[in-house]
Amino acid sequence: MSIADIDTSLRDGIRDAVADILEIEPDEITWTSSFEQDHYADSLQRIEILAALERRLGITIDQSLLPRMTDLSSTYAVVAETLANR
Repeated sequence: MSIADIDTSLRDGIRDAVADILEIEPDEITWTSSFEQDHYADSLQRIEILAALERRLGITIDQSLLPRMTDLSSTYAVVAETLANR
């Protein structure tokens, strides 16, 4: 599923959740900026992103997908897959 297939409000919600965890403004995150390299996220913050998305969206994201969640684009893809498979 492509990013274009995901509802705009869902994309904005994901961006906002990630920005909250990384303690940055949502507009500072690009589609491909690396959470770790560009925004200095550590492993705990990456787990917090996963947990925040689960709470916000009422879904359970398989922990094995966490390594794929490296930027907004890949995080959207993981969320879309999770939503499609529930």
